[in-house]
Amino acid sequence: MALKKLVFQPGINRDRSNYSSEGSWYSCDKIRFRQGYPEKIGGWTPINFTAYAGTASSMIQYGTSDGNELISVATNEKNYIIKGTDLNDITPIRATFTTSTSSSTDNCFKTTDESTTVVVTITGHGASNGDYVTFSGSAAVGGVTAANLNKEFKIANVTSNTFEITVAAAATSTVSAGGGTSIVAAFQFGVGNATTQYGYGWSAGAWNRSTWGSASETPVDLPPRITFQDQFNNDVIYNIQDSDIFFFEYDANITNRAVKLNTIVNSRAVPEQVGKVMFAASGHLLALSCTSFGRSTTAGQSISSITRTGTTATVTTGSGHGLSVYDWVEFDGQAPSAYQGEFQVVSVPSSTTFTYTLPYDPGGSASPAGTYVKVVYSGTLDPMLIRFANVDATTGPQPTEWKPELTNSAGFIRVKQGSQIITGFRTRQEVLIFTDIALSTLQFLGTEEVFAIQEISDSINIIAPKVVAEANNVVYWMGVDKFFAYDGRVNTLPCTLKQYVFEDMNKENGFLNFAGVNSEFNEIIWFYCSSGSNSINRYVIYNYEEKIWYYGNLTRTAWANTGTIKFPLATFNGYVYKHEDGKDNVVAPGDSPTAIEAFIESGDMGIEDGDSFVLTKRVIPDVNFTNSDTATAQGAALTPEVQVTVGVRNFPGAANSTSDVVGNTLSRDVVTTASVDQYTNQIFVRARGRQMNFKIASEDVGVQWQLGTTRVDFRPDGRRG
Repeated sequence: MALKKLVFQPGINRDRSNYSSEGSWYSCDKIRFRQGYPEKIGGWTPINFTAYAGTASSMIQYGTSDGNELISVATNEKNYIIKGTDLNDITPIRATFTTSTSSSTDNCFKTTDESTTVVVTITGHGASNGDYVTFSGSAAVGGVTAANLNKEFKIANVTSNTFEITVAAAATSTVSAGGGTSIVAAFQFGVGNATTQYGYGWSAGAWNRSTWGSASETPVDLPPRITFQDQFNNDVIYNIQDSDIFFFEYDANITNRAVKLNTIVNSRAVPEQVGKVMFAASGHLLALSCTSFGRSTTAGQSISSITRTGTTATVTTGSGHGLSVYDWVEFDGQAPSAYQGEFQVVSVPSSTTFTYTLPYDPGGSASPAGTYVKVVYSGTLDPMLIRFANVDATTGPQPTEWKPELTNSAGFIRVKQGSQIITGFRTRQEVLIFTDIALSTLQFLGTEEVFAIQEISDSINIIAPKVVAEANNVVYWMGVDKFFAYDGRVNTLPCTLKQYVFEDMNKENGFLNFAGVNSEFNEIIWFYCSSGSNSINRYVIYNYEEKIWYYGNLTRTAWANTGTIKFPLATFNGYVYKHEDGKDNVVAPGDSPTAIEAFIESGDMGIEDGDSFVLTKRVIPDVNFTNSDTATAQGAALTPEVQVTVGVRNFPGAANSTSDVVGNTLSRDVVTTASVDQYTNQIFVRARGRQMNFKIASEDVGVQWQLGTTRVDFRPDGRRG
C-alpha cells in the first residue's frame, strides 16, 4: 500500500473518546503548536541566586527611571525585590521592641547547655509560629556568639510571652536571662498559609465562641494568602487579600522595607480589609471589597499654647493628649487662620506636646489657642464597595489621599449584582469588575462623579481572583465550570478540554488557580490543582491565534508576561524562572540541566471503520531539530533525538500494545543522519491491530523538536486476529 500522510487537526481534544478522536491529537505534555504543528516547549533557568522563603502568589516585573530591571515577588511568608540576581527582603516590620518599650527586650535570651534552642521572653510579642524576627544589639549569651544571635530567625513554639529560635551553634552553658540591655527585636508581618488549611486547633474559629483559645468544634477554612501588586512609578503598592495596603518606596540599593500605606506622611482615610488594590488607567488607586469611608471625632485636651517655628506648629496641652504620629486632628478657633483645619500629627515630643505642619508661616503664635478634636477614619467592611484615591490635577496620583472632598477626586461606588467582588482587571479603556455572579465595567468619566459602573452580564462565574488575562483586546478567564471571553460582550469560550480540566480539578483549592500570558506564542495559560493535589500541578493553554487548546503537567505559583525582562517569568520552589530560555530544566543556579520530558499522542485510527486489521510496516517521520544542542557545556557531543511509538489495539477499551505477536518492540528512536535539524531516516515496524495511534516523545537534554508531516506505510491485513 502507498505511504499515507498522518494529518491531525491542531490542538488536543479530550472531550470525546480516544477512538472518536480519529484525526486528532488526544494527549500531550509540555508541547505547543506553531502553525498547526506540535513542538516541544522551551526550557527555563532561575534568576535569583538565593531561594526566597514561602510559596509565591504574586509577581510583577518593571523597569525604573534609572534603568534598573526589578521583579517584585510576594509569597505567603515574605515580600522581595529581585534586582539582577540579588534577592532583597522588603517584608514590612509589624512591631519593634527595645529596652525602652513597655515590653522590654532586656536580657530576653535563655540558653541551655549543649542545645541550639534559645528561648526568647518578650511580653505580648504578638508573633505566631513561623513568623520572622530579626535581633540586633545583643551580646553573647551562654557561649552563643553575638553574631549567631544578631540575625533573622523563624519563630517556633510560641506562647503569649515567649517563643523559641534555633541558633547555628549550641550553647556551652545554661543562662536563664542574657543578652544585655541594647537588644532590638524587629518582628515582621505574620506569615500566611500557602494553601487552604482546615483545622480544629488552638484559637481556630470564631472569636468569643467559647473559652479563650479553645479549639473549633467544626473544621475551620483557613484560606491561602493571596497578594495583589501594582507598579506606581518606581515603587510598588500591594495588599494582602482582605488585609492592609502596603507601599514599597524604591531606592537604587533596595534598602527600604515596605510599610503600611496608612503610616506614610499625609495618608488619610486609607481603606482596611481590602480584597484587591489596583490602579485604574486614569491613575486612581482602587480598593475593591473594602471598608467604607467613615469619619468620627473625639474631643481633645485643653490647649495651653500653639507656637511655631517656620511652618512647624507645636501644640502644648494641659494634660496627656494620647496622640501618636500619623493621627489626624482638626483645629478650630485659632488665629491666624493658618492654624485652623485638619492636620496630621508629625511628631510627639512628649505626652503633652505634639507637632503638625502649617500650610505657610503665619508669622506668630496662635492667639487664641482654640480647640481641637482627634479625627478617626474607620468604616465597616462592604464586600461590594469600590473606593478610589485622589488624582491631583497638577501632581498626578495621590495613593495616600482617600478622603472624598469637593476639591478632589477621591470617592467610592458600589457594585449592585452579587454578594462579593472577586477581582478587578484593568484594560485599556475600562476596569472590569468581577463579582461571584456578574461582570461590570468601571469607566472613568472625568466629571464630578469621577467613575460610573455599568453591568455587562449577570450570568458569569469566576473560580479565583487571578484567573483573568488579556490578549489582543480580548479578556479571558476561568470560571467554575467553563472558560469565558469578553470582547465587548461576554461569550462562553469553546474548549476541547473542558471535561478534562473541570472534572479533574480540586475546586476547594481553586482559589490558587491563576492565569498568565505568553505573548510570543499567542498563548493564555491557566495553572490549576488537579483533583488529587492541594497545590498547583497542571496547566491548560488556549492559543488565541490558532484557537486551539493543549495542556500539561507543571508546578508554578505565579506568572508575569514578557516585559523589561525579555522572557515570561514564573515562580516555583524559591526561584523565579525565565521561561523559553534554553531547552532544558535548570532547577537552581549552578545545577546541570535536566531533560524536559515532552510528548504528544494521537487518537486511534483504523481502516474501514476498524472492520479489518491494520498492518503497519514503516514510519517515515518528519522531525525538525532546529535549535537543538549538538554538544554539552563541557564539549561532549550530543545527538538530538526523539522517540516514535506506534501503538496498536483491537478494541477501543483495550490497552495499547507496544510489541507485536513475536515480541518485537514497536518503539524506535528517531536519529538524525547528516544534520541535526532535518530528519531523513525511516523506521521499520511490524504492528498489527484494528486501530493504531502515533506518539512522539523526547527525554534527553538539549533537544528541541517540531513535528512535521509524518508518513506511515500501513495496509489492511484481513479480518481475523
